[in-house]
Amino acid sequence: DSEKHIKAWTMYIEELTGEELTEKEINRYVKNMSGRQLIEYYLGYDISDDMYEQLSEEKENIYRRLCIADKDNLHLAPGLEKFLDYLTEYNIPRTIATTAPMSNVMFYFETFDLYRWFDTDKLVFHDKRLRDKPFPDQYLVACKMINKEPGKCMVFEDSESGIKSATAAGIKNIIGVSGDNPKLDATAYDTVKVVIKDYEELGQDFDLPT
Repeated sequence: DSEKHIKAWTMYIEELTGEELTEKEINRYVKNMSGRQLIEYYLGYDISDDMYEQLSEEKENIYRRLCIADKDNLHLAPGLEKFLDYLTEYNIPRTIATTAPMSNVMFYFETFDLYRWFDTDKLVFHDKRLRDKPFPDQYLVACKMINKEPGKCMVFEDSESGIKSATAAGIKNIIGVSGDNPKLDATAYDTVKVVIKDYEELGQDFDLPT
């Protein structure tokens, strides 16, 4: 859904400034800055944490509307449902560590009925008390949530910042998932054992590297 986030940020910045962004600006700023950097750059001044949370949620509202409007592409990654069923059947501890805000997380839970596979009490999402990826905080907390040492965990990641985060947390088995990000580059990380396009590439027996 990376393209929807880019479109949502573009639309929101245009609302804030009243000016249409050029393709050059989108490539240079929207695609390369964090949300906070982007807002402060276009507002021209630093903002408080509370103000950032408010403005960021306004952008997320746009993002969710874009998702709902594009029903044909509002689905889980190919093969993921079968894989999550497998983890559940064999009682393999699991959780989600994401930089998304809780409002988006619950949107996903309601849309895809993620309650079938995940315990909402163990989720790790964007929280002012934790540094977002690429810092290791979220993965360190996620490991504690499932009562496992980082070295005993496996992570599936679709971004380089997430790979950095998991690696910094001490996780040695990472599966890169390129999905809609074919430019995902994990060659610099020996913690990444393989890069797959989607979960169908895991095969029928889920013979994961250890």
